[in-house]
Amino acid sequence: MTRVSVITPAHNSEAYLAEALRSVEAQTFTDWEVVVADDASSDGTVAVAESFAPRVKVVRSETNVGPAGARNLALERASGELVALLDADDYLMPSFLETQVGAFDAASANGTRVGLVTCNAHILTPDGIAPETYHDLHKFDGELTLARLLERNPVFVSSLFPRRLIEEVGPFDTDIRGAEDFDLWVRIMERGYKALITREPLAVYRRWPGALTANQATAARSDGIAYAKALARGRLDARSARIAARKLRYSRAVEMVASAASGRVSARPAARRRMLRHLPLILRVALENPGLWPNWVRGAGAHISHRA
Repeated sequence: MTRVSVITPAHNSEAYLAEALRSVEAQTFTDWEVVVADDASSDGTVAVAESFAPRVKVVRSETNVGPAGARNLALERASGELVALLDADDYLMPSFLETQVGAFDAASANGTRVGLVTCNAHILTPDGIAPETYHDLHKFDGELTLARLLERNPVFVSSLFPRRLIEEVGPFDTDIRGAEDFDLWVRIMERGYKALITREPLAVYRRWPGALTANQATAARSDGIAYAKALARGRLDARSARIAARKLRYSRAVEMVASAASGRVSARPAARRRMLRHLPLILRVALENPGLWPNWVRGAGAHISHRA
């Protein structure tokens, strides 16, 4: 059995995929395979992936199934004991697998029920590597508890977890587009598994304007679905449930305000009416998050106003 399966969803990723796959080839830990799930690409993504055979397998979807569906497709072909996630536009530092597998093995040997192993990441912008890291942006230190995860997800997507957990908690949720990894971490930690954190940046996160999470309304909608499902499962302790309920309100309010602010002119009357109907929710969330007031007054006011 292969020790680690690196799974990579790819949709029209020709420009970046080779760099991602070369970073796996450069790993100091050598017991790995890569499964690239092509998500109905119309460019040369498949040709790039196939050029890395035989250690890179390629599985194709004829229709666009999104990141969650593509990851599930890759998982069906994966044979590794452990799974590492790698987005097609990110890449790994050479010691990523050696460090993360080592952390998993050491903690498991001491009796820890390890659910995931995550790390810090450098941030690559169009201007080069940013001075701050992923954990700097998320203000993350200390232990990663379920409550902390629900409050604000600090887990970088290039994380590692036992493949057997997919059978226990279920695959990536295709209803969630953009926060499907967060949803999986919540489901794993709900069951009492622990998260391990490597503070060293072991991956590079490419931050670019076309990324899925760049759309605030889409990201808020995706987060809201994840929080709603966590509450519906009924596995959260009282504190975690309160956090999830508050974050669900936040996500729904942000989605409404962001949708109104970015909507087409023809859709503005409907956006005004929707915001007015949900004004109590928006005001409650603004009171719970006072730092939002300046942006919300500008954004909401512009679309509730009859000037639109």
